Amino acid sequence: MIKVDYLKEFTAKLQSLDRSKRTYDVFRDFLILSTCALAQPFYRSDKIEQKYLETVNKYTKKQAEEFSQLLAFLIDALTEKHQDFLGQVYMQLKLGNSVNGQFFTPYNISQFMAEINFTEVEEKLEEQEFITLSDPCCGSAGMIIAFAETMKNKGYNYQNQLFVEVIDIDEMCFMMAYIQLSLYGIPAKVMLGDTLAYKFSQIICTPMYFINGFSWRLKEAEKTKTNSEKEIIKKVEEIKQLTLF
Repeated sequence: MIKVDYLKEFTAKLQSLDRSKRTYDVFRDFLILSTCALAQPFYRSDKIEQKYLETVNKYTKKQAEEFSQLLAFLIDALTEKHQDFLGQVYMQLKLGNSVNGQFFTPYNISQFMAEINFTEVEEKLEEQEFITLSDPCCGSAGMIIAFAETMKNKGYNYQNQLFVEVIDIDEMCFMMAYIQLSLYGIPAKVMLGDTLAYKFSQIICTPMYFINGFSWRLKEAEKTKTNSEKEIIKKVEEIKQLTLF
């Protein structure tokens, strides 16, 4: 069986899709179309549909079909193995903002970091129904993907036992993260905005967030947490009373 170089195929198709436009703009439009296609079945939003139509109408019918081929390459690449595929495309084609020091962590480094930090997390997984993870500057979500891969390798189902909240100030990173987390089936809330100011212009949840009922599960976990905190406070107060007497 011939092994396909999906990165090579994807970048070649991307660069040849419409030579009248910058590769940056074609890639951005691919991200918009993919984000809209993945989100619309769950949001049923007129705004999302309009955004999709505005973007796809900039291209011919043949070019629009080639966007579907790009998505197919991406899906095949992510199915083949866990990886930060869109991050590789972004860096290889030099689409990032070098002025702002934009650089994505190589995936093998992300894997190593996930492995060395997993012992503490594994203890929580034995005690809790699911764990939560946050990345305040997520890029294309390579760190999260590596963590999910580590969970899988350790015998845990990250689609059911992990919820992540990721943030980035860059819109293309926001879309790359959403697309890859969606295709890997990782329940996530993806936010576009300023982490330090905690102000966001867009918030979108991945399909698995809805499929596995994380809206309800997070509320229930918060109730349990609140009740546990109340119990701890009550016990502390009892100890104080015993000390006084």
